[in-house]
Amino acid sequence: MSPLLRVIPAILLAAVWAHGLAAQTHPSATRAGLETIQIRPNVHVIFGAGANVTVHSGEDGLIVVDTGTTEAAPRLLEAIKAISPQPIRLIVNTSVGADHVGGNAVLAASGIGISPDPFAIGQQATVLAHENVLLRMSAPTGSESPFPSRMWPNDTYTSRFRPMYVNDEAVQVIRQTGAHSDADSMVLFRKADVVVTGDIVDLRHFPVIDPKMGGSIQGELDALNRLLTEFVIPNLPLVLKPGRTLVVPGHGYIADYGEVVEYRDTVTVVRDIIQDMVNKGMTLAQVKAANPTKGYRGRWGKESGPWTTDMFVEAVFNGLKRPGS
Repeated sequence: MSPLLRVIPAILLAAVWAHGLAAQTHPSATRAGLETIQIRPNVHVIFGAGANVTVHSGEDGLIVVDTGTTEAAPRLLEAIKAISPQPIRLIVNTSVGADHVGGNAVLAASGIGISPDPFAIGQQATVLAHENVLLRMSAPTGSESPFPSRMWPNDTYTSRFRPMYVNDEAVQVIRQTGAHSDADSMVLFRKADVVVTGDIVDLRHFPVIDPKMGGSIQGELDALNRLLTEFVIPNLPLVLKPGRTLVVPGHGYIADYGEVVEYRDTVTVVRDIIQDMVNKGMTLAQVKAANPTKGYRGRWGKESGPWTTDMFVEAVFNGLKRPGS
């Protein structure tokens, strides 16, 4: 079966589900130059501050997933306060990217921790991330840190999951290191049925895989397949009715099962094509010249910017080539 035929069912499913997905989102609001969309009664997504920012509101306060860039932080805080006047209680960083952690200091300073210390001076929101985020944001003693200490997470984890119960919601922070980087996390809001993926999913282009930061093609596919296990899929006759798992990617629009399946299948097919070329002994230059993303480049390709299709092909090739070749 050709690679194109392998993904046609997913493309058709995505088109069918698009109607139901649109019915679950509310008109957007613009504040401070940022766009806010309500995707659940208590879940909003803010676009334009860097990475997508998710805000979950409830009786305990606000949970914010990712904090955008440092430059956009004051405007982002204004947009968050327009959603709810409640304090920010918990911030989760899905990776160490500057567009995901840049607003940590500003947003944390406006909030109060999940378990506040009544004797502490200068209360701030809890900032949670995988331990590798803290390691990459800090530096050994005597070295200059790439990020100031006020931006660092003040709570870290290394376990497979970090579960908690906040806002009458079961929240699960899921370790998925080795995909985009060695510091990746996803956040699942069980009752709201929303998964925030960080840069494991970037719907603007092929996924960003950074080997220097611990990312790999196999880790990316493992993460996408893991993500698909969190979906609650309605029976086909009910597919046009409201109610399905929604995905907030690191960048790009809100997605659902069909979109993620198409994304996963595309990456899988390209990986398989490049693996076949590697097995034949082709060099990186030969692989690029053969255009292994043909058929998908129009949808996911990018020829300029910080992440291009050629860079994706090179990351996949280097992750698959035999040692010493």
